[in-house]
Amino acid sequence: MADLPMIDARWACLMVERLKEERTPIDPILKKAGLTRKQVSDPDARIPHQKHAALLSLASEATGDGCFGLRLTTSIAPKQAGVLGYVLLNSATLGDALANLVRYFRVLTDALEFDLKVGKKKVVMVNRITDPLVVDQRQVVECELGLLYRFCQLITGRDLRLSWVEFQHAKPKEARTVRQVFGAPVRYRQDRSAVVFEAVLLERPIETADNELLKILKHHCQLILGARPKADDFAFKVQQFVTNLLPSGQPKIDAVAREFGMSSRTLTRRLAEFGLTYTGLLNEVRRKLALQYLKDRRISVKHVAYLLGYSDVSAFYHAFQRWTGSSPVQQRLEN
Repeated sequence: MADLPMIDARWACLMVERLKEERTPIDPILKKAGLTRKQVSDPDARIPHQKHAALLSLASEATGDGCFGLRLTTSIAPKQAGVLGYVLLNSATLGDALANLVRYFRVLTDALEFDLKVGKKKVVMVNRITDPLVVDQRQVVECELGLLYRFCQLITGRDLRLSWVEFQHAKPKEARTVRQVFGAPVRYRQDRSAVVFEAVLLERPIETADNELLKILKHHCQLILGARPKADDFAFKVQQFVTNLLPSGQPKIDAVAREFGMSSRTLTRRLAEFGLTYTGLLNEVRRKLALQYLKDRRISVKHVAYLLGYSDVSAFYHAFQRWTGSSPVQQRLEN
């Protein structure tokens, strides 16, 4: 099974600083998120992305600010993103900067990704969360797209007007604030989370660009990525695809194999090379997601069963008992 998705602690450090400024008790929030003071004191350290996301959501709840993640981005500069921020500042144009962001985003995290889609008139920058353990995605996604928008503004030194913004989550009560931050229409319950703007803006120059320094920075990014232990990309992709299929029912091995352009026999052999079986992988994905979903009392046990692809709650109960030795209700009470 792929390693736990990680992210730089620099964003958690900034969250803690913001909470201090607002005089919000920090230790209870860190404890609920499963983090310690030490983990959020070094911006270059790495923490599990799941805990980073939990910290964002808990900070939003503690402050009563539904736009905590988005507001956080309005005071962050590219240099605070570490080496990747300097890559953006030294790219020749906005288009080059966004291409470099996509190419080297794993320097910051392997739990999120950006996809740059360039059309004749419009550019779409799509943000995806690839960490299946993140239940409440609103704070994370708004923070990511907010940072993207702010960095584009700052590195070009000019007002960059978006055509519109898209989010997969439902329209929040703070929708007016979200629109004000982005300065553009915002669409909710979409198939993707993205910012959209005119393609001509990709040609905007970046005055701080230094091509020689950029070469050094790119090399540094490659060294960082090369030095990190790599999870098996194939197993991880299978895990992600299975996770996406679960709400539609139990993913059949034939359907998964077709997605990867192979037969079920080949898929079985590829997984066996890493000591995995398809049934084992499916059960492990369900087990981890079940434990995570049950922590959120807003999600009923019946809905958890649905999210995990079970046709009835009793089947989920039997599976959960087999995985953990207790029932979903008992697990929720223990949490």
